[in-house]
Amino acid sequence: MDIELVKQLEAANDGQTINLFFDDIVGVYLAFGLSAYYTTMVVTPYVTFSSALQMPVALLRKGHVNSLRQTTKKMEHMPQSYYRFCLRQKVGSAGFDRWLSLMLEKTKL
Repeated sequence: MDIELVKQLEAANDGQTINLFFDDIVGVYLAFGLSAYYTTMVVTPYVTFSSALQMPVALLRKGHVNSLRQTTKKMEHMPQSYYRFCLRQKVGSAGFDRWLSLMLEKTKL
């Protein structure tokens, strides 16, 4: 997984794109930043915070990815590497900060 690509794509997120990256060590897809936020509007992944990337991260099982495939528009796919989905309606980032605060509070150790 290319960390710089993750940062670049999330910085340029258009308010309705979900970028998923496959982690071959764990065998799950990961969504970071706004993509993590948008996934929670469709599925209920495990969400935590990446201190290395300084952004939230959602861990998605195969069932989560299948649900995204059925309820969003698939834009791009590279097997065992990457997915890009588009939500049917633009969400934007207005609720992101509140969601992030709540998520950080729940995941505090």
